[in-house]
Amino acid sequence: MSDELVVRRVIEATAATVFEALSDPKVQAEIDGSGMLKGAVDPKPLTEVGDVFTMKMHQPELGDYVMENTVFLFEQDVRIGWEPQRQGQPPRGSRWSWELDVVDSERSGLTQIYDWSGVTDLEFKKVFPRVTEQQIVATMQRLADHLGVLLEDS
Repeated sequence: MSDELVVRRVIEATAATVFEALSDPKVQAEIDGSGMLKGAVDPKPLTEVGDVFTMKMHQPELGDYVMENTVFLFEQDVRIGWEPQRQGQPPRGSRWSWELDVVDSERSGLTQIYDWSGVTDLEFKKVFPRVTEQQIVATMQRLADHLGVLLEDS
C-alpha cells in the first residue's frame, strides 16, 4: 500500500484565486470534508515557509485537541503544504500539500497530496490514512462552493 493519497480535479478558477483561499487558515475549517477541523486559532494568511497556523480539531476517538501546522512548502499561486503536529509535541511525519497548475485562462488543476511516508512509529502508522479519497474530494467540492465555481473530474 502506498504511503500517500493523491487526488486531482479541475476547478473553474484561476490558480491565484484558489491559492488565496488555500493560504487562509480560517477557510480550512469551512472547506474541510473530513469533519475534523473545527476552526482556526488566531488565523492569518500564510505567506512563507516556516509560518505556523493552529487549528481546533475533533475526532470521536480523540475528542477535542489542537494541531499546529508548519508550512514547509510555499510557492505563490503554485503550491502550498504544511506538516501537522499535536500542540506541544514534535511532528510525527505526515504532510498535506496542494498543487495548482494552469489548465486554461479560467481553470486550474487542483491536486491534494496527503503523505504519511515520513511516519516512522509503526503503531501510529497503522491509523493511516486518516482521511479518505472521498473526504478529499468533498474538501475540493467545498472549496469550489466557497469560491462559487464548478469542480470537474480531471
